[in-house]
Amino acid sequence: MALRGPLSRILRSKLGKCSQQTRAESVAVLGAPFCRGQKRGGVEQGPKVIRDAGLVERLSSLDYSVHDFGDLNFPPVEKDEPYMGVKFPRTVGAANKMLSGAVSRAVGAGHRLVLLGGDHSLAIGSVSGHARQCPDLCLIWVDAHADINTPMCSPSGNLHGQPVAFMLKELQDKMPSIPGFSWMKPFLSSRDLVYVGLRDVDPGEHLILKNLGIQYFTMRDIDRLGIQRVMEVALDHLLGRYPSLVETVRKPCGVFLEFENSINLVLSALTFNFSWRNVCCTVS
Repeated sequence: MALRGPLSRILRSKLGKCSQQTRAESVAVLGAPFCRGQKRGGVEQGPKVIRDAGLVERLSSLDYSVHDFGDLNFPPVEKDEPYMGVKFPRTVGAANKMLSGAVSRAVGAGHRLVLLGGDHSLAIGSVSGHARQCPDLCLIWVDAHADINTPMCSPSGNLHGQPVAFMLKELQDKMPSIPGFSWMKPFLSSRDLVYVGLRDVDPGEHLILKNLGIQYFTMRDIDRLGIQRVMEVALDHLLGRYPSLVETVRKPCGVFLEFENSINLVLSALTFNFSWRNVCCTVS
């Protein structure tokens, strides 16, 4: 894993100027209580738990104008039988189609959107909704799991382990036509994706990461380098492809990966001001 340093130097050189800037941006918070990306209930409580942990208050304390749009209501889908081993495909597809539209409208209205989820299958709608407004979007995926299984290589058939596969253009020929997802078209290049925190990756996912040359950082990398440095290098990797954006990068705050401090990771993302319309922030 090669480390590059231009971003960190830019951050240090810009620190004095950034501290004098004021924030007038509008942040929208949207909840998506959902659990059909896997078979267990409980993850639909994610938006409430994250709100109760103080995310909205902490966003407000950063002088953002915060608009909490509440939670989406996903209607049930009847007779949603498995397809090629994929569980609840129509339910997950319909929920993500609704979510994608809601996210696109919020971003199109000029808000910086923070989506509160719980079920990782919702990333399909969250990220695609951003991509409808920001076609040059980049994605940092912070998770112990890569969630890049295709329906053909998924050990479980659960869609919460497959969302990134639906996004990537390079995997289009590996994705069968799944009921409920006719609306979904791949929009993300593998070179615009970075993983942070990988720990448990399935064999098929290992092969995809290797074949596509996707940049990733494991938990061992975080232990060795620290999360601050890992985030700097991840952004350096992405911003290296968009030099015009580098000049507006702000200093990030320190972050950790425990649950309470996961909120700080959101706040860290919010402190980077490189074309906010290119930033997708989802909390699960």
